[in-house]
Amino acid sequence: MGKNDEKMSFEEALKELEIITDKLKSGDVSLEESLKLYESGIKYYKICSEILYDANQRILIYDKELNVLKEAE
Repeated sequence: MGKNDEKMSFEEALKELEIITDKLKSGDVSLEESLKLYESGIKYYKICSEILYDANQRILIYDKELNVLKEAE
């Protein structure tokens, strides 16, 4: 895989996932290589999903804080 996967940005992980998807769609890889690519794709998908989940949680917290501020006015 690419650079330290745990420190990848969403954009980096998504780009890797797109590269893997393109390779798989091309049909120019062997079955064994396809399986390796698929496995790598799952890892990048998980990285993207975790980053999006964390971002969503932060947004929910900000929304709650904003609502509290609005109610205090």
